Amino acid sequence: MIAANPSAAVELVSPPTFRVLPESGWAGAGVVAGTGVACMLAQWVAVQLWVPPANVTTVWVEGGILLAAALLTEPRRWPAVITAGSSGAVFLFLGLQLVAPVSAVVLGVLAGLQTVALAGVFRLVLRGPLTLGTLREFRNYLVVVVVGGAIAASTLFIAGAWALGYRAATFQVWRTFALASLLGYLTVTPMLVLLIREADSLRRVPVGRGLEAGLLTVLLGLASGFVFLEPMDRSVTWPAFVTTIPPLLLWSAMRFGVLGASTSVLVVTLVSTLGTARGLGPFTSLSAADNILWLQAFMLSTALPLLGLAVAIGEQRRTSVALKSSELRLRKLNRDLTAAREEEATRIARELHDDVGQRLALVSIGLSRLRQAYGEGAPRPVRDVTRIQEQASSIAHALREISHQLRPPELEQVGLGSALEMKCDEVRQATGLSVGMCNHGDTSSIPPELALCLFRVAQEAFNNVIRHSGAHNIDLELRREGAELLLQVTDDGRGFEPGASDPGNGLGLYSIGERVHAVGGTVQVDSAPGGGTTIRVAVPVREVLDA
Repeated sequence: MIAANPSAAVELVSPPTFRVLPESGWAGAGVVAGTGVACMLAQWVAVQLWVPPANVTTVWVEGGILLAAALLTEPRRWPAVITAGSSGAVFLFLGLQLVAPVSAVVLGVLAGLQTVALAGVFRLVLRGPLTLGTLREFRNYLVVVVVGGAIAASTLFIAGAWALGYRAATFQVWRTFALASLLGYLTVTPMLVLLIREADSLRRVPVGRGLEAGLLTVLLGLASGFVFLEPMDRSVTWPAFVTTIPPLLLWSAMRFGVLGASTSVLVVTLVSTLGTARGLGPFTSLSAADNILWLQAFMLSTALPLLGLAVAIGEQRRTSVALKSSELRLRKLNRDLTAAREEEATRIARELHDDVGQRLALVSIGLSRLRQAYGEGAPRPVRDVTRIQEQASSIAHALREISHQLRPPELEQVGLGSALEMKCDEVRQATGLSVGMCNHGDTSSIPPELALCLFRVAQEAFNNVIRHSGAHNIDLELRREGAELLLQVTDDGRGFEPGASDPGNGLGLYSIGERVHAVGGTVQVDSAPGGGTTIRVAVPVREVLDA
């Protein structure tokens, strides 16, 4: 079992390239030699797993290795890599004297040509490296490579074997090799490609995850051995299979992705084939041809949904990570925009108060002195000066109010709790509503950005009540519970249906939600027609301090 790290598989990285294996130097030569040795060993394993009397195996491991090598290298390296792999299988045939030399060479050449053609079609159709990251890619790989490649490989094999007199050209032989190719391309190729692509992340696998993979491997081996390497007993074998192997395969798919699922299926396939070849396990009660057919059908019916499930889980994980990353970026952007807006409001408020307001104050003072210089019996132009002075004073007062709304000075002077009490008094005096406030817990040491956020929330909530609710009473509560600040605004107004479209309430509540989410908080709105409205806001003080 491979302890692949799913978190590494869901990182947002640039698309991988086709080439992964080294091409030049001693490393490139090692790839060529390693491919030859791997194919030789794979063919030796296949011979050991031949099911008599037909002497065929259930999975074409060599074909899966050849295709994996082609998908991990550039086309200019295919002649060397594919030739080395085919030669390894040929040397084994010759060494064991399984077929005539000419037959061995021809079959090796056909396997190499088949692999080159299939890898070329893969590049043309899928237009990307094999990752099995989406259900669409899995579907295309299944149709083009697994099914199409298996049909082509089996047809070439049966034609070459018939021409050489190595095998009879029967549908049974064609079917057996086609299903073996299906299993090889479905399990061996993805396992090797993903194993090599994720080699760097596998080196950083946590110890706990490695132990989990080891435990799963041991359990899967023991369960497969018990089911497939013991004499057939229907009262024991099938119940044991149902209760052990499927849960372990699901474990591998859900925890270790496509790499774990393909590896697990390959392990079960090899063990079940070994048992069938020795006359053990559940696939021994029929003829040799039927035993192989049912075994291959069983493994295919297990592998297809399992790999599909693994691909779907991996795609869902990547989608979740992408959405989470987008949410974090949007939250940061909203926080930055809110901070920039407040900073600009502070600048404008300062300019209005320190510059424009001071100039209007000087104008008002000058006009006042001019009026006083003429006394009570001043002519009409002087009385006009009096009117202009009153207008200047009114404008200065309005600018001061706007400046305070843009940046409430009381937040910096007296803190959030007192600023909210002052806001309640202001609303009470301006509207005649009954406004009450409760302040619980220590709210003195609150970060400035958080204090401003909650003040703006209360301000917007008051505006909503005054404009839309028709309420007579407003209750505001501020309290601190551990690392959270809670603000609640309740009114006894007409209320509304939270899911209904209300342009007035909707815009105000949206503004509240944007501000609160920007600091990592949550907003809950409870309302009903005729039942008033309650807005509850909770923000984490720790998160804001660490941001």
